[in-house]
Amino acid sequence: MKAVLWTVFVLFALFAAVFLIVQGYRMDRDIDSLIDRAQVAADRDDMLKYVNQLKTNMEHWGMTEGHTALIFKNPRNDMALHYEAVKKIIERLEAIKELPKNETGYQVALNDLRGTIRELPNPAKGWLWVCYGWWFLLIGIVLLIAAVVAIREYLFD
Repeated sequence: MKAVLWTVFVLFALFAAVFLIVQGYRMDRDIDSLIDRAQVAADRDDMLKYVNQLKTNMEHWGMTEGHTALIFKNPRNDMALHYEAVKKIIERLEAIKELPKNETGYQVALNDLRGTIRELPNPAKGWLWVCYGWWFLLIGIVLLIAAVVAIREYLFD
């Protein structure tokens, strides 16, 4: 019976840890890395491609509302505001579509957009905590129980 219980504890902890690592990687790939790529894009078309994909991925992950904080919610971690900022960036990129690439106005607009994108947060880790924080809690409880059982068996058996 003890071996089965330990096996269940270990398998659960491993499954949950792998799941969280994979989800964290996927969120980073789909959100944070696109923000970083858009910031360093060489021209409007590349930047627009990254920001459009970012918008699509934000919708996929449900990052159009809610917060990246469990307790201390404020405008800085409000995903609805960040989603609106991404939509405004797309609008501004569309507005400079007709400007020649060698004009000063085009370069100034791109630099301004790079600055705006640079100030966007990388919300993947916070969103991971909000979406899967209960997994972290559950893993912690399981590991705590396993530690208590192990100490009890070691000391009293």
